[in-house]
Amino acid sequence: MWGGFAPGMRPDIPLTSSAKNWLVIAARLVLGGLFLYAGLAKIFKPYNFAAAVQAYQLLPPALVAVTAVFIPWMEAVAAGALIIGWKPRSAVLVLSALMIVFLAAIVITMARGLDIDCGCGLLVDRPVGWQALLEDGILLLLLLGLYTALLPPRAAVQAIETVP
Repeated sequence: MWGGFAPGMRPDIPLTSSAKNWLVIAARLVLGGLFLYAGLAKIFKPYNFAAAVQAYQLLPPALVAVTAVFIPWMEAVAAGALIIGWKPRSAVLVLSALMIVFLAAIVITMARGLDIDCGCGLLVDRPVGWQALLEDGILLLLLLGLYTALLPPRAAVQAIETVP
């Protein structure tokens, strides 16, 4: 995604190494900042997030509190690591795994017809639905693009070559 070209560029003119580095840094800061904000919002309002987790009706009551405490901290720590550049690929993998869990929960909840708030921890409350699914899907794609851009050059080429 960001490995060789930027939107609007001709495909025969690759990004310079310097431009790619700046784009990767910007992506790390933006995505890290977004996830850090969401994680901290959940940490500072644990009862709200616990209520959101409970509303999904996917976990037994005994696991709701544990999940409501564990997930925001995992999100915030991974986001902080991404921002400062400490183990950024690992941070992206953790955030991607969380996004897959969030997407699965949204899909299951939509299939069950529950009308609940997504509990995402962002600036506005939003119901579980197609918009939340699309936004989280886009975030997952951005994370995967960032992961690809963070791969060492030869590994990125090998990963692309093995895709059928």
